[in-house]
Amino acid sequence: MKQSTYIIGAFILGISVVISSFIFYSTFSNSLSKVSNPQTVTNSMPDLMTKIQLSEYLQISEQSLEGIIKKDEFEKAKLSSYDTYQFIPYLKIDNQERFLKAEIDVWLKYKNDHH
Repeated sequence: MKQSTYIIGAFILGISVVISSFIFYSTFSNSLSKVSNPQTVTNSMPDLMTKIQLSEYLQISEQSLEGIIKKDEFEKAKLSSYDTYQFIPYLKIDNQERFLKAEIDVWLKYKNDHH
């Protein structure tokens, strides 16, 4: 009787150690992934961006963005037809340019694929 009590106790202790190690591992790996993955912490950009927000998204100055828009308008005026994403896509709302994030992402892919 005494020997079976020791065996049962050792078995319960072993299971407790295994379960505890799984809990600690799970907790540790979740907290580590939150720290090591910077994309989880990044600010999300709105779906409709201003020039300031777009310049932050593209990581360029507002002046560089203005230059891209002006160059595109100049080039676009010389053409009768062109690929949709050949030039930076934007909407005019109250005489201000607004940029759809999804369209900018497609434009960036187009630029990457064609240059």
